[in-house]
Parts: sequence; structure tokens; C-alpha cells
Amino acid sequence: MTQNEIIAVTAINKWLYYGWNYTTKYFSWIDSAGNEQGEYLPEFLGEVKWTCPFLHMVGKWHKATESRNADAYLVCFYAELDNQNRQLLLEWVLRYYSGEKSIF
Repeated sequence: MTQNEIIAVTAINKWLYYGWNYTTKYFSWIDSAGNEQGEYLPEFLGEVKWTCPFLHMVGKWHKATESRNADAYLVCFYAELDNQNRQLLLEWVLRYYSGEKSIF
């Protein structure tokens, strides 16, 4: 296996494990009516430096979870992103997640 293939396989493995094991935390915000709202969401939603507003990303997450298939939430969310936000998410996972089972 080439070095590039090892890097790719390691990154894919990390992504899959993250999709099954992401952590959640409580986020709160003020809605347009001035009321405080909040819910538990994946940590990355509040940590990634998205190119659009946080609440827009929350809406994408809600859409991704409509299937009620938790194994597919992150993949569905990823599919809703534009290329720049996909890259930001992937970079964040590679940088901050280390809970995967090592493949090598």
C-alpha cells in the first residue's frame, strides 16, 4: 500500500468511526422572537467555522436526522453541504477526533 493509500484509508476509517461516535453538547441561542432556544446537538455543529450561520447548519442537521437512522445522520448531513463546508467538516474531524479503532 502506498503512503497516499495509507493516509486515505486512515482518514476514511476516522470518518466512519466519528459518524458512529460523535459527542453532543447543549447549544443555546436567541430566536427571532427574542426567546432563548436550545438543544443537544453534535459538538462539531458549534465548533466548525462554517461559511453560513449556525442556525442554517442546525436546520441541515435536523433534515439529516429525519430518517431516524442514526447510522446515516452524518452522511446525510455531509451530503447537504457545499464543497467548502464539506472540507471544513472533514478537516475538523481529522484534527479533533481520535476515538477510532486503528486500522494499521
